[in-house]
Amino acid sequence: MSGFGILMLIFSISLFLVGLYMFTGRKIDILSGRVGFKNLSIDEWKKIGKYTMIVSAFVLILGIIGIVFKFE
Repeated sequence: MSGFGILMLIFSISLFLVGLYMFTGRKIDILSGRVGFKNLSIDEWKKIGKYTMIVSAFVLILGIIGIVFKFE
């Protein structure tokens, strides 16, 4: 097994879970303390969560490619 592929799979799963957490309308305290994220509405948090889950799909594809081709 490729270490890169396994790392990308773990990262994509964790990224998907964070996106799912934001998609349900919950705020992430670390992000909501920053100036750009202070006054976001629930709909904007859902949109950010949706795009985070989409990005996690691309990272998952990278992980699968890394396992298939055994990048090291």
